[in-house]
Amino acid sequence: MSLKDSLSFKGSIATQLLRDQHIITVEFAEGYLDNSIDTKKFLEHVDYSISVHFPLEDNFLIPIFRPYLKKYLDFEEPIRVISGEHQTIRRERQLIYRPSLNEADEEVEITPDELFGKCGVIARTLLQHIYKEENGLFGLVEAYLPEPEKKEVSVKLEENLPILEKNFRK
Repeated sequence: MSLKDSLSFKGSIATQLLRDQHIITVEFAEGYLDNSIDTKKFLEHVDYSISVHFPLEDNFLIPIFRPYLKKYLDFEEPIRVISGEHQTIRRERQLIYRPSLNEADEEVEITPDELFGKCGVIARTLLQHIYKEENGLFGLVEAYLPEPEKKEVSVKLEENLPILEKNFRK
């Protein structure tokens, strides 16, 4: 069973835009893992996630939600986990184009097997990440974020999505 089939991807106005993007990311990650999406298309979507989706969460959802999480649960572990996974995915993506130097100080390109392995790690990490957001963080947002703040998150996401997408396309 696909992760896409096992999650509802339904939420309040605070998370729905992000959940809609999750559906697409799951399709790309699962497609890469079952060889129906090629590496180039998969990495283009990863780059979109890093440049557009992650900033929407990191810069708008999480800062507005953080005080409410601390107020009701007295810990920030869900936010730390999600933010840490964003960093892991960014780092894994950067490692694909790392300049590995050999003894002669010449760049060594990543092999096709290394590329396949690194993309597999990214795809599996993305799937685990989305599962945690859909079943963890976003549920907490739905439960603890007051309606006015949900609206504020929604407005900020809607305002900033086109800006981030425009910057990504440059």
